Amino acid sequence: MPNLDFYAADDDWPAVLDALFDLGLFRVFESYSEPDCELREFAAAAEVAAAPRGRHLALFVVGSGPAPMARRIDLLPGLPGGPTFRHCCEGWGLVQLSYGGPVGVQELQWSHTNHSSEKRAAAWAEAVPCLGDPAAWNWAAVTSASGKLNRVIRRMAVSKIGSHPVLPHAAQFIADAGLQYEYGTGIHATPSYGMSPR
Repeated sequence: MPNLDFYAADDDWPAVLDALFDLGLFRVFESYSEPDCELREFAAAAEVAAAPRGRHLALFVVGSGPAPMARRIDLLPGLPGGPTFRHCCEGWGLVQLSYGGPVGVQELQWSHTNHSSEKRAAAWAEAVPCLGDPAAWNWAAVTSASGKLNRVIRRMAVSKIGSHPVLPHAAQFIADAGLQYEYGTGIHATPSYGMSPR
């Protein structure tokens, strides 16, 4: 499966980034640029960790297809001197990697990897012609690299909640905050409406 939802907190994210770059399989871009800025490509884990948009990444598997595109998004006019545009990173075979992390001390959101499939890309190709022909991508290479990243993340885990790997700092955060109710996109300290307390 291309998708992996996992729990990460604090120093887990830099560890995931180190593992990502150690694989040597990807060019790493921010999914969205800062307002009024060009899209950034990162050469090292420390660059990602220091970047404002370093929580949401687009990973290009080297040699898997056309280079990623930076699509300009014009922002609605607001205050004078306000931002006017930003860029997003696009391409059929890009792998998404996002850090969820803690929301206060009451919730830990999933971190996430995923990528499109050849079948899904082909189904949407007519609706999004600017991305080109999905057949230009080596989908086996995309799936293989994505799977290797997911396996590395799973090996970093110290436990699981359901099917979700829990990385070391996330495990400590969950224990310290008393998080025990999994629903929505993470684990919470209090049950959802209608959920029976344990």
